[in-house]
Amino acid sequence: MMSGRQLMLLLLGSVLLAGTAQAGTVTDRRSAQQALQCRVQAQCAYFGAVYDGDPVFRRAVRQLFRGRGMSMPAWVEAGVMTPLLPLRINGVSYLYGSVCEPHNCPHQLRVLYAPKQKKLVARYDRDDDTFEWLGAPRALQQSVLLGEGDEASPLYQRLDDNMPLPLVVE
Repeated sequence: MMSGRQLMLLLLGSVLLAGTAQAGTVTDRRSAQQALQCRVQAQCAYFGAVYDGDPVFRRAVRQLFRGRGMSMPAWVEAGVMTPLLPLRINGVSYLYGSVCEPHNCPHQLRVLYAPKQKKLVARYDRDDDTFEWLGAPRALQQSVLLGEGDEASPLYQRLDDNMPLPLVVE
């Protein structure tokens, strides 16, 4: 028969192992090309899965900040992430998504990545209510990067769980 302490240690170990196993399945590594194939929002790869699984995307994210003489915030690699949703803008395939600082989501990075062209543009929102365009996005890209909550964005009120993907923006 187990003592109360042994039972408690066994339960604690089981909980820790279950949490580790769950964490491994949430962030499966995917390339940007694989992420573009998503057709159901609930099944799309998260920012971190593509960041971890696609070295070209990872370099592009890091270069956005280096190109402006800035250090990439540490939370970009492990922040609160959205799925990367396939979009078509003027015939070009993109992935759109974001990552924000845990417990401070106004501090975020929204990205548009064109895997075929290996081109990444972004809007970096600082926690002091200022923002900066990264990667020189054009006007339509900027409007998309405003996000689905902004009336000036072509994504406004268009992103829901039943939306067919890729979403076409023109």
